[in-house]
Amino acid sequence: MRYLLVNVPETENLFKKTKIGLALPMMPPLSLASISSVILEEGHQVKILDMRISDCPLKDLKKEMLSFSPDYLGLTFTTPLAKEAFKIASFSKSIKPNLICISGGPHTSALPAETLRDSQIDIAVIGEGEQTMRQICKGMPLKKIKGISYKEKGKIITNKRRELISDLDSLPLPAWHLFDLKKYHTPRISSKKNPVGPLETSRGCVYGCVYCSKCTFGRCFRKKSVNRVIEEIELMIESGFREIHVMDDMFSTDLQRAKRICEEIIRKKIIFPWTLINGIRVDRVDQELMNKLKKAGCYRVAFGVESGDDNVLKLINKGMTVKQIKNAFRLAHKAGIETIAFCMVGLPGETKESMQKTIDLMKEVMPTLPKISILLPLPNTPLFDEWDKKGMILTKNWEDYSFHSQIRVYKHPSLTNQEINEYYRKFWKDILFSPRYLLSRLIRDLKTGELFFDIYYFMKSLKLGW
Repeated sequence: MRYLLVNVPETENLFKKTKIGLALPMMPPLSLASISSVILEEGHQVKILDMRISDCPLKDLKKEMLSFSPDYLGLTFTTPLAKEAFKIASFSKSIKPNLICISGGPHTSALPAETLRDSQIDIAVIGEGEQTMRQICKGMPLKKIKGISYKEKGKIITNKRRELISDLDSLPLPAWHLFDLKKYHTPRISSKKNPVGPLETSRGCVYGCVYCSKCTFGRCFRKKSVNRVIEEIELMIESGFREIHVMDDMFSTDLQRAKRICEEIIRKKIIFPWTLINGIRVDRVDQELMNKLKKAGCYRVAFGVESGDDNVLKLINKGMTVKQIKNAFRLAHKAGIETIAFCMVGLPGETKESMQKTIDLMKEVMPTLPKISILLPLPNTPLFDEWDKKGMILTKNWEDYSFHSQIRVYKHPSLTNQEINEYYRKFWKDILFSPRYLLSRLIRDLKTGELFFDIYYFMKSLKLGW
């Protein structure tokens, strides 16, 4: 059989008119690299079409449909891109009516029945996709495959959920050879070298933040062995990646394992720049880890801060304090590691005073790159379910769901849309234009030789407004 796996386009368009778009990483999709390796192991043909890097996405899709003539089309997409994915499924079937269309990813896992109801997708994969895809490749009857919803005689049938993969080392190595890495470029503000590749060393997060969905990897921490992680790093370097970004939900959940990964990179003298780009918890770090990260080549660590107000942190079930946030940044800076701070405005219990506390905290800890988003309740999260029951979710038009634009999807219990957007803009202006931040950035740029890049990206940002 022939499988064409498609990464839905327009991801960058969700951000291109926002300041965050200037730093948007562009990497091959790890999920499709992992699924492809399973398909290849089962003896089938597979091609990947990453429509994000295409100048003419639908033209390229039509070309692949006609030349490769796939039997199966696989789509992965997030909630804001659901409608775009549905269009791609319909377009593909207009070319090949007997095509079987499979979807996966966070939106499909959150709303499998709705995904099938609203589209021409035939099979919705719920949760992790590798074992499910393996059984589809083997030709197993759909009614016997766990972890899917599917259409049968006009009805939507949802099977029992699949158990999480306990041994991640048993998964085949990602099929990076299927990508043309020359087509991927991450902005200099978010990387040191190109191309940048995504690495997964673990899956799952044991914590229960109210805005976070656990429908794909579950609320359970599962880890790859240190040897497996090193094997994947070596494969990525051999495949042509020059920088690696770790995409784990919680890299340092097992603190000692995180340190052993660093020690093994150092011992084997694997030299490459890397970052913990997806964020780690401020309560799962110590000075020893930071020192080892630095020595192993990690130059930047992201922290999920969310708020500078302890009461808001409690209300979102974050399980950490402002004191721990300050300590984590201190440890990273002491080790000479750059930092990213992920913050939000519009959280439950938020007030103008609490949003100002977040701004004040950022001025104090001085992250290398402060980042702010607007709270977005996503399907199958505790917050979405609670606000939906209370009638506070105003629309389920998924195209309106954006972390960085005017709020149209919910009515906040204590803030107006105008107030949320005001503090979103205030965050950028007050921090990036503060004398202390500008001085710290200048000193950094003179040390690293990156002053030109900062000037370049600042000039590009002017058209976005400050």
